[in-house]
Amino acid sequence: MQNTPVINRLDRVRILESFADASHPRLRDLSCSLAYGSIPAHIGRLLQRMQQARPINPDHVPCDMVTMNSIVRLIDLDTLELHRVELVYHTDPSHAIPEGVSPVEVHDELGSELLARQVGDTVTLGQRSHRLRLRIDAIEYQPEGAGHFDR
Repeated sequence: MQNTPVINRLDRVRILESFADASHPRLRDLSCSLAYGSIPAHIGRLLQRMQQARPINPDHVPCDMVTMNSIVRLIDLDTLELHRVELVYHTDPSHAIPEGVSPVEVHDELGSELLARQVGDTVTLGQRSHRLRLRIDAIEYQPEGAGHFDR
């Protein structure tokens, strides 16, 4: 029997609200696409995963699950190269990202695939001719794990 996936209820609400954010040019374009029924495949998968997941309170989030504002260490399974990323709603120059960490928006392909995944999971990005396989190696920082429940 497989466990029902979970998602931080605050992340879920904020991500759904972000689709209506007309102040960010990229999100405005995405909102228009959604309004006309043209959903990018990775956004469709994100919405489906969020719909299937059971929303939970931030203080019940598993410590090995990627949530918004988590800093995640990824390993490229083909090159063994390490990447450090922070999952963000949108890139904001006023938000301090630690040195050596790249911001990844939840609306990007990688960001949408990382949300609510767990350490050890592998995400596959790209097309058949050029696939990138990344394993979630560790979560270096998770707001919920640090007691930052409302960030």
